[in-house]
Amino acid sequence: MTKEQPDHTAAVLLCSSALLFGSPEVALGDELDTLMELSLEDLLDVTVSSASGIEETLRDAPAAMVIISAADIRQRGYTSIDEVILDLPGFDSTVTNGNGGVITYQRGYRTPLTQRTLMLVNGIVDNHLWYHEATLSKNYPLSNIARIEVLYGPVGAVYGPNAFLGIINLVTSDAKETHQNNDFFKVHVQSGSYDTQSIDLAAGGNHDKLTYNLSAKYYSSDEADIDDLAPWGFVSNELLRNRDIWGPVIYDTALSAKCAADGCPHGSKYHDFGAYHDPQREWGILADAGFKNLTLGVIKWDMQHGWGPQYPHDRAQPAAQWYRDSEQYYLRHAGTLKNKAQINTLLLSRKNGNGGYWVESFPGSTALSGPEVVSTLTISHWRTSNKSWLFKQDYEFDYSEQLKISGGIKFEDKELTKAYDACGYFAETFCSSDTPETAGDGVALNTDNTINIQPDTLSRMPDENLASLTDRGAYIQAIWNINDWRVNAGIRYDKNSLYGSTTNPRASAIYFLSDKTTIKMLYGTAFQEPAPIQLWGGWSGRSANPDLKPEKAENFELIYMYQQDNWLHDLSLFTARYDDVVKEEAENAGKRSTYGLEYRGKFEFSNFITGAANISGYLFYTHTKTKSSVSYDHALGLWVGEGIENCRDIATNNTLTYNPCQDMNAELGDIAPHKISAGFNVPVNEALNVNLRANWVSSKPLYLRNTLRAKDRENDAYLTVDANIIYRFESFEVALKVKNLFDETYYHSGAEAAASGDDFEQRSQGWANSLIPQPKRSFMLSMSMQF
Repeated sequence: MTKEQPDHTAAVLLCSSALLFGSPEVALGDELDTLMELSLEDLLDVTVSSASGIEETLRDAPAAMVIISAADIRQRGYTSIDEVILDLPGFDSTVTNGNGGVITYQRGYRTPLTQRTLMLVNGIVDNHLWYHEATLSKNYPLSNIARIEVLYGPVGAVYGPNAFLGIINLVTSDAKETHQNNDFFKVHVQSGSYDTQSIDLAAGGNHDKLTYNLSAKYYSSDEADIDDLAPWGFVSNELLRNRDIWGPVIYDTALSAKCAADGCPHGSKYHDFGAYHDPQREWGILADAGFKNLTLGVIKWDMQHGWGPQYPHDRAQPAAQWYRDSEQYYLRHAGTLKNKAQINTLLLSRKNGNGGYWVESFPGSTALSGPEVVSTLTISHWRTSNKSWLFKQDYEFDYSEQLKISGGIKFEDKELTKAYDACGYFAETFCSSDTPETAGDGVALNTDNTINIQPDTLSRMPDENLASLTDRGAYIQAIWNINDWRVNAGIRYDKNSLYGSTTNPRASAIYFLSDKTTIKMLYGTAFQEPAPIQLWGGWSGRSANPDLKPEKAENFELIYMYQQDNWLHDLSLFTARYDDVVKEEAENAGKRSTYGLEYRGKFEFSNFITGAANISGYLFYTHTKTKSSVSYDHALGLWVGEGIENCRDIATNNTLTYNPCQDMNAELGDIAPHKISAGFNVPVNEALNVNLRANWVSSKPLYLRNTLRAKDRENDAYLTVDANIIYRFESFEVALKVKNLFDETYYHSGAEAAASGDDFEQRSQGWANSLIPQPKRSFMLSMSMQF
């Protein structure tokens, strides 16, 4: 069933704002909470919780980490999590402006979606149950974020499945700590290019033993139009309105009563097909209420979007609407036992869905016009429905001043969709509303006068298309503080009813060479569950494999931290090995190895403007190389190399100059060998603040499967600069943000197989554009108030 966007979301948020404005309990704050900024000395002592599952300082944490504070969010003008990701070291990102927002690859591990980074909200996993994707878009409100903890490297010994490459943890402010016996309310309103409108508000309070926290966001945008993007031949209104290709999708004679012509276009909720439209509507809520040691909370978001420039327009109409949603309700209890042991219990219920419209023209010839054009057309409706419940308990025991022991248990039951429920698509695809007589009736040819619109999917997923899985896990870790050493060792056991059991150890040794110098030596492992979309979610054109094995990661890392008066230096050297790699074609295919260097520097200097606060900023550098034991032979149209099951058959059936079963040691692609990010924050006076950020990405080979890889085509280097200027007057402030300040023309690497190619004189060669054009300069005006 196609998901309908609630029509009154923005009105509800605005009405909530009005009620809070009028409430006599809302008091005017003396200053914005986000003005609180950490010094370099304070940064090492900031409390984090993602590295070991317990609270510890950044210096004590057994991991490479970047902390984005509330002050960073304000100064840089971040309004969504995807903007934060683009400035981080160690991430190679593709902004699709289509399905799911940003796809990012942490530490050189290229995947179809952002599936190998664990997304947490206050320590609660929020990756999609079916995709396993971390949804990095406009879906999370940032108005009440205290900090964002970004962790690098596998942490399977603490978190179990899918803490494979690292963690992003959104930590919200707690009114119990910030507003004792008081209430607060903050509102942020944005308006900008592409008819973008957004409101992000937060409220909270603490009274005796009762505490509440709420943040909510609504976002609406038409997104960049074709003229606002870098040029790319397969992103084209000419293709979208080409009747030779799209036939009755954009000119259906059965709809002639709806227009003056003999035929009319089909359309989505917002727009007709046959022209470029990429509407985006998102909202999210993070809320909790606590009484004594109990906390009841909700994490809920919904996103609807078009397909933008992600897919070539001779194959897909971008105005078709797709959605993802997440709904989590939880109960937490924090208790102590004899003042030495802490017991934290979590009971959680969760639902995830995704689906919507997909409008396709599958080419049967290379011709773009004339009678030689052959297209198979569908207007189809897709859906999955997934849910789980979770019981989790974590323990901390201070055995002595030197020794802390922690551990935990986990029980989770999941009910997951198997195959996509897709109606109006090809006959072999599962459709809940089909009968044997109607299967495939939604398929048409470009030469037909009309296309049949089939019934939507049923509101309830049929039992035969559901799978029940259970996860059980337990871990233990010990932390010793011995003189100038801090040693952490842990191990975790997990068992899944589908793929069996796995054990993941972890060890670290931290040496405090002096008050200013810290050396960390880390060893970590993790495993990645096969996602249901790859286990069962296949359809015509995409494979599925219920026999997939979990991927395995092993990481060695050396970290050197040195604090000067004006600089904090943080340097990582790492090497990682990955086995049983799962490719986009849903098969375990060999291994990958990565090595890299990451420099994370922060600085603070006296301002050259008399009387103004210090100038601060950051400098990040990333060097990453990833090699794969398998490669793609574009001449054969086949994967080859160590780990490909049928490599011997390939050797037998083809005359080759190499051994298709050997370790190909091929560069994976889509991973820039060099990346530099820098930011400068310059207070002009107490009211005016200027922030500049720059990202330089070196040229990089494209992904092995990308059609342009066969031409030795690379994605060219680019430099983008963003600016944010803030003016503050008492509790009111206004900000102007400019993205891509110098109007750079640049591209991100294509997603999935990225097989479209760049021969724009004929039909695209495959699904997903090989390069994705990025937006030109854009503007955003923000206004904020706190009470």
